[in-house]
Amino acid sequence: MAKESSQSLKNRLLASESRLRSIFLAAPIGIGVVVDRIIKDANDRLCDMTGYSLEELAGQSARMLYSTEADYDYVGSEKYRQIAEKGTGSVETRWRQKDGSVIDVLLSSTPFNRADLSAGVTFTALDITERKKMEELSREAERRYRTLFEGANDAIFIVKEGRFVECNQKTLDVFGCERSDDIVGHTPWE
Repeated sequence: MAKESSQSLKNRLLASESRLRSIFLAAPIGIGVVVDRIIKDANDRLCDMTGYSLEELAGQSARMLYSTEADYDYVGSEKYRQIAEKGTGSVETRWRQKDGSVIDVLLSSTPFNRADLSAGVTFTALDITERKKMEELSREAERRYRTLFEGANDAIFIVKEGRFVECNQKTLDVFGCERSDDIVGHTPWE
């Protein structure tokens, strides 16, 4: 096997770097690199998410993105605990944007070298603010439904495929039952 020329090796390294840079720039998710939690690089999407330019982020502590010291500390300890266990770490947190508004973010991090975290860590950041809002709206709708369902003065029950799947307390009272298990799972004609 012929020894690879230094020019050929250099060309392969440049091509590899070019591919990685292309991914970094094209990804629809924020991507960054930190060394000892100091931001070294960030793609355009991360800059758009935070409102900071790359020049404003590079060389700064990632602390600048967190609303509180407690959030910053939690993310660091939890992600690095997961990295020690599994080689990668993910955590949901909140970031403060340059304009002061706060967004919900899912962060995932993987070190360049698991044995040497000081070599650097690549992280991705996904803005999950809208998802979190929808989850809260869904929880609120469920709370309202439960309040109406349980507080009704009428017997309310839900039948699916011929079986009771849910009933309120008034239904139990009307049918003389003590627990919903006495009704749920049964057919109305049992």
